[in-house]
Amino acid sequence: MSRQGGKMKPLKQPKKDKKEESEDDKAFKEKKKAEEAALKAARDKAAKGMRGLLFVHQRPTEITIDRWSAPVRWYQEIGEEVINMASMHGLSYIPYGEVERYGCGFAIVALSLPIPSPPDSNSTYLSSLPRSARASWTRTTADNDGRILVSHPSVPWDQMRATEGWAGFQHLSVLRGWLTVHPPRSTCISEDDRAELDPFLRVNFLRGAFFTILPSPTSMERQEHIPEWHIGNVYAMSRAPVQLVKLPASPRRNMSEEGTRYEVIICGAYEVFVPFRFGYLMPTCLKIRLFGDPSSYKSSYPILDVALSVELEFPSSPLHAPGPPSHCPPTLPLQHSPEHSITPHFVGGKPFGEAIGIGLRSVDSRESGWWTVTDVRLSTSSSTSSLALTLLEPIRIAPTQTRIVPFRVTLAEDEYVSEKVTELVVEFTCSPSVHVVRPPETTHAKNVVLSVTIPLDHVCLWTQDNYTPIRATYFFARSMVTAFTLVPPKFPSTKPYYNAYTGRGVECAGNEPILALHGAGVDILTQPWWANSLPRQKRAWIVMPQGRTEWGLDWHGPSAADAFSAVTALSRILFHGPLKRRDWGFNANTRVVLVGHSNGGQGAWYIAARWPGRVCGVIPAAGYIKSQAYVPWSLSRFTHFVDPFLRAVLETSLTPDDNDLFLSNLVGTPILALHGGADDNVPTWHTRELMVVLKTWDRDAEITYYEDPGRPHWYPEVFKSDCVQAFLDRLYSPSPVPVLHRISDGNAASARRQGCFTLTVAVPHESGSMYGWQICALCTPGLLARLEVSPAQLDGHVFVRTTNVSIFSLDLQTWLDARRGNLGTAGCGEGDGRREVRKWHVVFIFDVDGDELVVEVEDDVVHEAKGTILFARDRSTSGDRGQHVWKILPEENTDPVTLQPRQRLQAILSSTAPLTLLIPSLSLPHELSAALRISYALRLYHSLDAQIISLEELNSLTDVGEGNLVLIGCAREPLVQAWLERTRSVWMFKDGAWCFSERRKFSRPSSAIMFLQPHPTNPAATSLFLEFTDLNGLERAVRLFPIRTGVLSPDWIVVGGRADEIGTAGVEGAGYACHFTSVVSNS
Repeated sequence: MSRQGGKMKPLKQPKKDKKEESEDDKAFKEKKKAEEAALKAARDKAAKGMRGLLFVHQRPTEITIDRWSAPVRWYQEIGEEVINMASMHGLSYIPYGEVERYGCGFAIVALSLPIPSPPDSNSTYLSSLPRSARASWTRTTADNDGRILVSHPSVPWDQMRATEGWAGFQHLSVLRGWLTVHPPRSTCISEDDRAELDPFLRVNFLRGAFFTILPSPTSMERQEHIPEWHIGNVYAMSRAPVQLVKLPASPRRNMSEEGTRYEVIICGAYEVFVPFRFGYLMPTCLKIRLFGDPSSYKSSYPILDVALSVELEFPSSPLHAPGPPSHCPPTLPLQHSPEHSITPHFVGGKPFGEAIGIGLRSVDSRESGWWTVTDVRLSTSSSTSSLALTLLEPIRIAPTQTRIVPFRVTLAEDEYVSEKVTELVVEFTCSPSVHVVRPPETTHAKNVVLSVTIPLDHVCLWTQDNYTPIRATYFFARSMVTAFTLVPPKFPSTKPYYNAYTGRGVECAGNEPILALHGAGVDILTQPWWANSLPRQKRAWIVMPQGRTEWGLDWHGPSAADAFSAVTALSRILFHGPLKRRDWGFNANTRVVLVGHSNGGQGAWYIAARWPGRVCGVIPAAGYIKSQAYVPWSLSRFTHFVDPFLRAVLETSLTPDDNDLFLSNLVGTPILALHGGADDNVPTWHTRELMVVLKTWDRDAEITYYEDPGRPHWYPEVFKSDCVQAFLDRLYSPSPVPVLHRISDGNAASARRQGCFTLTVAVPHESGSMYGWQICALCTPGLLARLEVSPAQLDGHVFVRTTNVSIFSLDLQTWLDARRGNLGTAGCGEGDGRREVRKWHVVFIFDVDGDELVVEVEDDVVHEAKGTILFARDRSTSGDRGQHVWKILPEENTDPVTLQPRQRLQAILSSTAPLTLLIPSLSLPHELSAALRISYALRLYHSLDAQIISLEELNSLTDVGEGNLVLIGCAREPLVQAWLERTRSVWMFKDGAWCFSERRKFSRPSSAIMFLQPHPTNPAATSLFLEFTDLNGLERAVRLFPIRTGVLSPDWIVVGGRADEIGTAGVEGAGYACHFTSVVSNS
């Protein structure tokens, strides 16, 4: 949400005293003028092209706006028509006010779109936007770059805004046009080669949600065709993989005939916030961060701005057997994708990280075009013989897929890479994949060698006065090469690697890194302004993670994991690097100071409240509370149809994202909350409200709110201020009094409350500990769980009250450190500066919901995390209150968190290794297409890697890998059915239909069934079943895949064809499955 984070028109700067302008200020003003001029032209063009009511329909005419050349002289023509609607007949489920709820604005493409063919120029559709309550077609044009501007000045937007705010601007646009593909005019190409060279469409769709390519309305293929919807690059990601789309019908190949015409349907939405809604009503984009409030670009109405470009791409020519030369020379099956290659900076001749990744894309799009990278080595022509490269694992690349090949770079400690070496030449050995049936002419194909040149960037060693932001790399989730940016401290640490337990105590070592979370749309690898806006510290590193991509998952899920993993990676880089770097290090499990702006500010609130034990201070700036507070949900159309109980069940899947519900976890965390007083992007009341809620939990909570008068959403000095540096200085010079022993005002009420706290958790997998206490499992998934801890002052009694908690744990050492000085302890502390040993003799009496449990600690307790107690409800017995009594579990019990259901489908994005997409057979085109589209979405939005394999290749499910598993249409396979029976799953496939808990059968046409299961081999991973009743149901299931935040999808969900008209009310069932209990809601 920052200026650089995506707003098309930056916010106005407040008036202030004149001062000398920096180069950044001058550049910003020039950019501002240019954007104003461009937007004025856009407004004029958009207003000029709109006429009549909201929609006026005309029969589309082919308008050639551009021609693209292709390698063998194919070319294409494309023209656009537009329909902009919030609701229409056949699309009446399109919610006018539900767009803000992550996806209802995408109802058009997520469901079975009943496209009129041919369209009737007199057709109108119901819509609450125009004054007539009817929508119809109108015409717009695209420029030579494929940019399309859509607006509707006749809609009373001022009235909508007056009562509904930003939510009133949200609306959905559907654009239709024509694409014509002509055959090559070369007479030297044989008919056989023409048949072999069926082209693909290389599509780049920016700031739009989905698109599809359909056969001509008058063609035979159209009658039976089921549209395949492809996801758009909503956020205009700079490193988007190439998107190849197969033509829905083969084009004509006779030169004497006209070209083949296809219909193009694209969808975009003007939304105000992160799209927060259904996966089957898939999201489009959050336009307030892309296009801004219309008033920010001096318009009284919203202007939708999308761009579509299409080129032809051909499959690589097969590797022919010896014989007559082919008309098309053979090409290598894999191509380098430079925008996806990742290398670390070389600092003083040493790589700052061991991970290097090179992006490769398969251009062998034939069914047999599966290739595996089996080896990597430096070319003999390279002048860096001291470097060694090791492939982490073989990488198999499916036809049209893009993957990043990970390998480790090593350099002897006494060797350095000269600054004169500015590139590496890497050679890959690529082999045809086994288990793939190949046509006779290619069965002889041997290994091929692909040579790739990647640049090396050198950075000088930092000094006290000078530095350059450093790009470091590491392996995320075992093998995903990931980069992050660093600002080094001025001086080495006085306590490098101080105490192995650092990060779980209460005192700061003075070198805890600052974890800086960027705003939406900020690319930390190419935009240095974010690093330059943060105050360099004396002894603390500033770590700037990507969050997987510049938008990521709003710092939730894999984005949050990336943030903490970057800190751990930096610790290891410094420890294993040259000896002179180790003095600058810190412990891998250190606590951090969280800093974030805009969406990063929201992320700072989120991460701090979910993992309070990993955080020693927070500086959130201009952060919003949650989506529902940012844009109201009052206009959500589905609420007119959905059962309230079903709606409640679905909305519980968003509970883990609601920051205000978890503020009890921040009572003991120092916070400096910042906000510009003139912020017109995130209203200032969001930060004030967060402070008020936190103070309600404890009026002595350590939070300070500073509102900078007259300052906008973003300004370069937001973190470079005296109050920020003073806050950091206090953190790094802490009071010796433990957190749980502080009394701020000295009154009796505060003294009685001293040491009490409440831990709130929604999903144990997405939460950490607080003062050593951690909730591991819930009684009822989907409901909030709370742990209220009230320790007595001297007698060792600890009163614990639980809400919806089944299992919780206590790390004794962390608890003792937090309580130091409050407990009646015997013994003393000893230490050598690095490893401290304390001798304790403590008797704890835990009163858990009235059940007394005694724990005696009499031992040398080392600060390396010795001693964790597990408390669990004993379901075999009941106490006097008729409830299960509490007991202490034996130490040999496994981690109970792994036994808890993941609770929402979005958990599939949080994987410990590359994901596996499993289909029944590589020869099934629809299932393979679904897997390729999911793989593309994972790479585009989260830079997550995925391999595609088939059940035919497996001897058992132990061969699927360690990462999360997505099964697409595998219900009928005996291997899968046996797995479900063995794990006593509540889901069974019987008599051609899916059954839930033997009570409910789902077999209606066009239905999608999605549910989570434990991973077959890895307790830390999970599995997602993506099933369907027919091919329309498969398309619905693909769009249900929870690729972005805010998707209403609990542990399982079934969506039927009725959703095409009534949205969320078309959900046939949803809920949580835990052992044999579940929450079920039927429409």
